[in-house]
Amino acid sequence: MELVHERTMNFFRPRRRPLIECAQCGESIDIPEWSENLEGGHVRHLWICESCGYSFETTIRGAAA
Repeated sequence: MELVHERTMNFFRPRRRPLIECAQCGESIDIPEWSENLEGGHVRHLWICESCGYSFETTIRGAAA
């Protein structure tokens, strides 16, 4: 029987994606309503809060190819 190191086990453990908070009420939002790829490696996300209905956008810059 082969023992598995804890370091290896951490690799396979699912990681929880960081949540974003609503800019209006502070509630956590799990996933964006939609995402759009833009030029230059940017991605725009539309977030809609299920608690208060507030919607807002964020834009992130991806790594350069």
